[in-house]
Amino acid sequence: MQRRDFLGALAALPAVPALAQGAWPNRPVRTVVPYPPGGPNDIIARLYAPALGAALGQSVLVENRAGGSGVIGADYVLKSPPDGYTLGTIDGGSLVIAPHTQPSMPYRVPEDVTLLSVVATVPEALVATPGLGVKTLPELLELAKRRPGTLNIATAGAAGISHLTAHLFRQQTGAQVEVVPYRGAAPAVTDLVAGQVQLLFADLPVILPHIKAGALVPLALAARQRSPSLPELRTTVEYGFPKLLAENWYCTVAPRGLPAAVTQRVTEALKAASETASVRDGLAAQGAEATWTSQADFAALLREQSETWRQVVAASGVKSE
Repeated sequence: MQRRDFLGALAALPAVPALAQGAWPNRPVRTVVPYPPGGPNDIIARLYAPALGAALGQSVLVENRAGGSGVIGADYVLKSPPDGYTLGTIDGGSLVIAPHTQPSMPYRVPEDVTLLSVVATVPEALVATPGLGVKTLPELLELAKRRPGTLNIATAGAAGISHLTAHLFRQQTGAQVEVVPYRGAAPAVTDLVAGQVQLLFADLPVILPHIKAGALVPLALAARQRSPSLPELRTTVEYGFPKLLAENWYCTVAPRGLPAAVTQRVTEALKAASETASVRDGLAAQGAEATWTSQADFAALLREQSETWRQVVAASGVKSE
């Protein structure tokens, strides 16, 4: 090889590694869940991680950072470098409820957030203990009218969607029931099954096994459409309460300033992941639905949901502990 050709070839060699080094992602990506392992948020993230990793060509690792009703983990994500290697799979409440119930917030919504996509939707369901003797929402409302102030409705935590849905229920139906917040869905379900409380609003995946086992009686789904997991369960809309809607949703976000190319790559990968059988079937088995939204639709949902829960918080006076 002539010297000129050799030098030309040598000069060209660094171009390939340099291009590879600059490509994203060139190492594993992590997605942070702001709750402990085993809950709905964690299950959704772990169902998505392999499919998202396959679409990106890199492993996606799930990391749990619990505390503050999801705010601590969300804040960690939003204060991470905007390089695409730290994402968050978080609940919508961290974005549209916490800003109205927390006395002070460590991040701003939407200013500090790169909205990528909603990845799953989970309707809230109203269930009763069998001992209450009601099987439909109208039967419950009739009983509450006869026994005002004597029925208790448990929730899965103070100032979360379950708690606010219970207050929305009171506002929309006029039912005089006492709201009893628990520290998590598990203890609330335990007391409900034992008959210590009579009612509960919770994510459908949390209570679905108990419904199928006959330990709890489903009364209504706080949604516009019925769930394939419980196709016989009527919605609040069908019962004549079109504003009694509470759909928990989970999304993938990143810090403000995520490069446009990385944003596009992640959103495309999320869309591909949401269409895989493993994600769709896995979520359906949990009573949830795989979802994908454009950034524009995500932003519109954020505005609409934030206003809805702002009004509920203002009317109920609920604040985080």
